[in-house]
Amino acid sequence: MATKKTRSFEIFETITADAVGNTATIDLNTFVNVADLEAFGVQAIEVGVNATDGAPETAMFQVQVALESLALGFINHAEYDSIYFNFTNNLAGAMEHSLSLGDVPEIRYIPGGLLSIRADRLTSANDVDLYVRVTGVISKLSAADYMSLALTRSANL
Repeated sequence: MATKKTRSFEIFETITADAVGNTATIDLNTFVNVADLEAFGVQAIEVGVNATDGAPETAMFQVQVALESLALGFINHAEYDSIYFNFTNNLAGAMEHSLSLGDVPEIRYIPGGLLSIRADRLTSANDVDLYVRVTGVISKLSAADYMSLALTRSANL
């Protein structure tokens, strides 16, 4: 059973989607104490065009947030390590996004580590300034829950 130690709070990151694909990381270890069986519980992830972008109406991009490095490219969203995927084409008025919370309703616990973010511009000519907002809580897990989380993570590597 997880016991919330904090109220929901947000972690912000900015990233530019370009033709090569940019990456950024969020170090969850700055928020959780793994030795105390704490985990970060992801409740929501929001990605959008930042107010600093010069041509938001033409924005076309893909963004993924994952538990493994995205430096070499996107990973299959069906994999355990993929937490969030967003495809946006403002020219066509199309957007698809998916937050993978797994079997636990409304929250996905992550036992520290790095969240990797990748943003790629698609066919538009302009880079796209984006924001990434991760909403979550710090929770203390029981030893059994923490072990289950660690075993699930290791079984999916």
